[in-house]
Amino acid sequence: MSLQHGQHGQHGQHGQGGGAAGGSGADELMAAALMRTRDAIVGTETVASGAFADSSLPPGERLRRMEGEFRLAVLMSELLEDIAYRIEDYDTPRHTARAVTVLRRRAGGDAATAEYTPLARIIRPEVEHFSQAAPLVAAYAELRPDRLAEILVQKENLLPFVASILPIGPLRAPAVVEMLETGLAIVTPVVMRVKIALGCPRPTQFSDRIQPMIAEPAHPTLPSGHSTQLFTLATMLSRLMDPGSDVVSDSQLYRLACRIAINRTVAGLHFPADSAAGAVLGIQLGRYLMARGADSGGTVGSARFDGTGFRNGNQPRDFHYSVLHEMVTDADPSTSFPADASAVRPAPFWQTLCRRAKEEWNSRWS
Repeated sequence: MSLQHGQHGQHGQHGQGGGAAGGSGADELMAAALMRTRDAIVGTETVASGAFADSSLPPGERLRRMEGEFRLAVLMSELLEDIAYRIEDYDTPRHTARAVTVLRRRAGGDAATAEYTPLARIIRPEVEHFSQAAPLVAAYAELRPDRLAEILVQKENLLPFVASILPIGPLRAPAVVEMLETGLAIVTPVVMRVKIALGCPRPTQFSDRIQPMIAEPAHPTLPSGHSTQLFTLATMLSRLMDPGSDVVSDSQLYRLACRIAINRTVAGLHFPADSAAGAVLGIQLGRYLMARGADSGGTVGSARFDGTGFRNGNQPRDFHYSVLHEMVTDADPSTSFPADASAVRPAPFWQTLCRRAKEEWNSRWS
């Protein structure tokens, strides 16, 4: 079982119907046994209500007692309630948007007076830019034999690659793992909302010689979901270790994020621009999540990625961690991270999980 999904697999094994055997047959046997036991020790006695009291646990502790899938539902509801989107059409409207801005709610005020500010603005490359980049994607195919194992495993499992760098795991650091799994889960609805609005084509739509090595997803391409996920994780972990840290492009975490993003180009599924857009969105989502989980009240700024400017003159541009370094240091015209940080609303349920994750990280040498 992978680290990514192992946390959820721990739940349900200790309930009434689970047990090691599992399956509906074991559930039915357990139910029959419990019924027979009750009949034997209760019989036909009249049942009287016993002592009772209202809950003595604060909401965060009640959340901790819930099954993993329902904890995740609560956390996603809390974290996504402050996210909104602004869709920008072309001057002459098309079937795709020109840009999407992911917005986040400002601190202060109530739901009726909520104000939103940009978190990340993604501008779509033009179709001719994708067309020019198709040969670059095709050239990556020569790396497929070398990257085969990685690409296949990374279709479903990402956290084990992070755990190979840092001392985290479901036994050593269950709260850290759950925090990261929640981050992965948050990425999906956000990135899909951006993808569907921008409607960017896959490499195979420009050449029948790309021939991806794994099945091509049916959804649009930019931003890359894998890139967004890995940069979200890298940023969350960087901020867990140092709440004020910036992106260090050649750190092991961000090198890993670049590697996994590039693997999707090697597989024939993504353009380099998809990875670059995912990097910007992922960094911002990681910062947003950790800001909302900060006990002292966090802040986060905005970012912009202009796909029409992700170019080398008139030629398509590649993506790797030296390009990432230019992007995060304002040395790349396609990307900016303005110094406009402002407060986010605290997320009390999420804060309880981030607090436990911080405690685990601080005691990692135990």
